[in-house]
Amino acid sequence: MRGPARALAWLLGWIWWTILPVRKGVALAGFRAAFPERDPGELRRTVGELVLGYWDLLRGVRAEVVLPWDRDGGPAEPGLVLCGHGGAWDLALLSGAERIPLTVFVRTPSNPLAARLIARLRRRGDLELLGPSGSMEQAYAALERGRFVVFVQDQRHNRGIPVPFFGRPAWTSPALAAMAWRTGAPVYFAWPERTGAGHRVVMERASPPRPEDRDAAIQAITAWSQERIEAAIRRIPHSWLWLHDRWRRPEGGHGA
Repeated sequence: MRGPARALAWLLGWIWWTILPVRKGVALAGFRAAFPERDPGELRRTVGELVLGYWDLLRGVRAEVVLPWDRDGGPAEPGLVLCGHGGAWDLALLSGAERIPLTVFVRTPSNPLAARLIARLRRRGDLELLGPSGSMEQAYAALERGRFVVFVQDQRHNRGIPVPFFGRPAWTSPALAAMAWRTGAPVYFAWPERTGAGHRVVMERASPPRPEDRDAAIQAITAWSQERIEAAIRRIPHSWLWLHDRWRRPEGGHGA
């Protein structure tokens, strides 16, 4: 990130931290529990760079997208993509859809203006949007049509299953695991990052556990998904969206 952009990110982060501390308590609690040895002031960068990421998206900036077959020359096999809210994720998602056909489960932001803006931006490229519930059959159909189905697995899923995430149970959607077990499709892991020059997202082939028993597979693959995301966050902690209460137990959720 260049000097002027870094200064603006610092200013935006300071405004959030000092004047408009939206979800600051949630962010601090999650960060301190995950990284008790680190300075929570790093979270100022989270918000500043989040705003700059959407500014870059509006300006037409794109991320460098690195796909597995770019590096190893293997086949471009459609499959399931595990990812999360690292870096400028909407910018990375749109950039990826300019390289490969993506179908992704997305939530609608609660703010109506933000929802309309993000929905309009997400319609660019070869990007198919599915609702967060009741869309699995559409996802199976998309995979059969040769599309890559993206699962954003780092937010609380109230009807999910608890698996460890930074040492605490986090309720996580089992949809990726169920689809991987049922189809045997290739699984990939992708993580967006901000770089000194802009944005980058690397997608790599992954090898989740695949027990033959369905229940065991869903538990194992879902737990594996959180291990991969946790490892990515540990590399660049401030680059993840800490504003979401990832660990809150849903009302009526399973016991931990």
